[in-house]
Amino acid sequence: MKKAVADVRAACAPEAEALSMRGGSAGRQLMTLAEQIAERIFLSIASGEYAPGDRIREETVAEQLEVSRGPVREALRILEKDSVVRIQPNRGAHVTQLTIKEVGDLFEIRRDLLGAMVRRLAPHNADFVAAIDAGVHELEMAAHGGVDADAYLGVSNRLGRLLADACGNERLADILGSLARQTRRYSMLGLASATRRIESASTWRVMVKALEAGDANTAADAVEDLVDALRREAIRQLALPHPTHTKD
Repeated sequence: MKKAVADVRAACAPEAEALSMRGGSAGRQLMTLAEQIAERIFLSIASGEYAPGDRIREETVAEQLEVSRGPVREALRILEKDSVVRIQPNRGAHVTQLTIKEVGDLFEIRRDLLGAMVRRLAPHNADFVAAIDAGVHELEMAAHGGVDADAYLGVSNRLGRLLADACGNERLADILGSLARQTRRYSMLGLASATRRIESASTWRVMVKALEAGDANTAADAVEDLVDALRREAIRQLALPHPTHTKD
């Protein structure tokens, strides 16, 4: 959390909306203070500053970020909704465990829904395909440029939102957005190596070529392959000996 404090202070005027942008099926909108705090806490968890099982003390975070406890409490509720923390009566918020069973459950749902979403996309106009192609080019540059998993995933998630916005089903897009947040820690495990990020970008390119050809089924197969590859690598990582991981 310490290395995130200065960024939050600079980006968030206390008790006001921050000026960062947040993507969603309804378009880009201002990110609230609570949402920015939630993002900073998440990054602290993902970087290992908080381990699974650790308690996140509301008053400590508020003091570090020089904000009131209200937006911190709201931030923790956001993280609970995304299964990153669990809030228990009289015990506060604790970081949830990463489990192999949850990987299988969540990624199975995400794969099937993403495939269904992409199959709804064809035919699409040239402007849409050009936007997807530009995003995939950015993804390829990121994969070959040595960025870390979180930065790569940020580009990938923007591409996912482009696809979701184009599918025409707002409820499906919202569900997929929630699943993307719930699986974010697992996706970071699945993209931990540079080799995996390059493989991922290559599969995205297969999807773009299929969309250019008007072949929604092949595009959907590529998206499903992306999710399956993330699932397999996340499970492999979780199976490695590590004191904070559980296989149940």
